[in-house]
Parts: sequence; C-alpha cells; structure tokens
Amino acid sequence: MAKVFTGRVVIPGDKINEYFEALRQAEATIAPFRESLEELNREFVEYLATKYIHKTVRKHTGIVDSLIHFVCRYTDVEQLEDITKGMVNSHFRSCYKRKVMDSATESDLRIALKKFFQFLATEKAMTYQKVLNALK
Repeated sequence: MAKVFTGRVVIPGDKINEYFEALRQAEATIAPFRESLEELNREFVEYLATKYIHKTVRKHTGIVDSLIHFVCRYTDVEQLEDITKGMVNSHFRSCYKRKVMDSATESDLRIALKKFFQFLATEKAMTYQKVLNALK
C-alpha cells in the first residue's frame, strides 16, 4: 500500500551529498510518472476551457498541479491507481493549507479534484471510484 511521508528528516552535514544524490535518483525514477500526470493536467485544461472561463480553469488546474507535486514529492506512489482516498482527502488538503497561500477553500479543493477524477473517468476511461466517493 502506498504511503505518505510526513515529519522531518535530520541529515548529518557529512552525509548531505549522499542525500542530494539519493534525491536526484528518486526524482529521476518518478520523472515518467510526473510527466504523464502533467500531460493529463494539460488535457484537463483543454477539457475545462470548453466549459468554463479562464479564471476557473486556472484555479482548478492549479489545484491539480499542486496534487501532482504532492503525490510525486511526498508519497511513494508510482502509478495513478495507487492514489488512495486518504491521500486526496486529508493528506493533500493539510499539505495544501500549509504550503499554498491562496484563497482556495476546502470546497474549492474538493470540487477541482472531483472534476479532475471525473474527467479521467469520462474522457480517459480511467475510473478511480474510491477516490471519487471520497470527494463527494
């Protein structure tokens, strides 16, 4: 089962180069997954642009972009199917509130993520029912 990484890490000064190398390797490993998620978000932009004004599209896709960053940076998920409802609900929301200074409410986050996962279900035939149920 996929995990969310929380807490602090203490790295001794003489091990900092090893840490940076491990970080580079982890980013290289996750790069194809990140690129596929970013491509889905670009397609999501095009999908939303047919229905909503630019401001709404930017708001929703910005939240999805933050989700992509969260999933790739703070979890060990390597495929979309491994994203759990807890990651999308409580973990992402608390991370978003701590890291992003904007006016998005809990409702805005829920709506944007729900629209993204509905887009995946209807347009890409990628259904993640547990996540969609968590976003109701």
